[in-house]
Amino acid sequence: MDLRWLSAPEHEIAEAMQQYRLSSRPHWVPTKRQVLVHVNHCLMLWYLCIVLMVLGVRIDTLQDNRIEARDIRDIVVCAAVFAVWVVAAVWLRRWAARPPSSRARIRQWRQMLTAFANGLAYQPRRGAAFSSLITAERHAHCYPRFVAERIEFGNIGYRRGSRSGSWQYIAFRMPVPLPHMVLDSTENGGLARMLPVHVARHQTLSLEGDFDRWFQMYAPAGYGRDALFLLTPDVMAAMIDHAHAFSMEVVGDRVVFFRPGAADFSDPDPWNDVAEIAGGVMGPFLRNASRYRDDRVPEGNVSPIRETIRAALATPGGRWAESSPRIADDGTRLRLEDRRTGFWWMLGAIGWGAALVFLYVVPAVFAFAGFMSIADGR
Repeated sequence: MDLRWLSAPEHEIAEAMQQYRLSSRPHWVPTKRQVLVHVNHCLMLWYLCIVLMVLGVRIDTLQDNRIEARDIRDIVVCAAVFAVWVVAAVWLRRWAARPPSSRARIRQWRQMLTAFANGLAYQPRRGAAFSSLITAERHAHCYPRFVAERIEFGNIGYRRGSRSGSWQYIAFRMPVPLPHMVLDSTENGGLARMLPVHVARHQTLSLEGDFDRWFQMYAPAGYGRDALFLLTPDVMAAMIDHAHAFSMEVVGDRVVFFRPGAADFSDPDPWNDVAEIAGGVMGPFLRNASRYRDDRVPEGNVSPIRETIRAALATPGGRWAESSPRIADDGTRLRLEDRRTGFWWMLGAIGWGAALVFLYVVPAVFAFAGFMSIADGR
């Protein structure tokens, strides 16, 4: 990894970025300032609701629709507070719309220049370019995202109802599809703590040595030998040495390393993680994967020499073409209970909709009712 731009002087960073006309932060990636604006709007609405409902109940119920001097005083005070709050909200909205500070901009430029120096494209995107456990969220974005021919890495941010989070990930494209497997790093506290996913116990696989102290292995039922073919002792040793902080998922023709929390790519550590995993782990794993074929697939369990001779006898002058490798249906997916899909997703969507109604619609309706109660005395 060429990491010289992570420590280069700021004036050199600014000069180098003049040749690139790129926006470092996409407009669809929310900032902390924008989130603060939405929270402020919600609090303002609830303030109006509480004030107008209290005044309405006091005037209508306790004072028999009579407005007294203390009511006028309270209305004036509350209106003054709200007016000051509105001015502050306008300032807050303008502040949130400002471009990042020079320090934040330099940090983003360091990431981009480091990517260019290592032959990587800077391509943030809404949604993920691959399917895995960490990309099942319906509201996810990849930012920052660095891409080369057979690798991409960066951060995945997601929103699940009222909750949000992020992952650091490194994804590799494989030359052949592989059975669905998960290596759950014990350092991260276990898959169940990181994701709303439960894996059936009969898919747990114990590997040799002390590997189980570092990773919990999950593979589809009947694919234990396949997992051992791919995870040879040298691969397991490399995982412990170079990737023990990451969980690993093999799905289709992708191998995805991930851990919770966003990485700061203006720091050398995430780049070194990519270099260690790409060089130390994926080398031996790729050698095993390139030779793997699922013997449950009939067309994948044939002799190329024999089939070539048979094709030549059947159609002289023709050539036998090997079919694309594939995985039997039983091995394409682990059996999971994923609370982000199906019934659980529908239940979460209903809950999030109810939360939005409670946060915005309910206070707006009650604030209007309280205002009308004060205004017309009914």
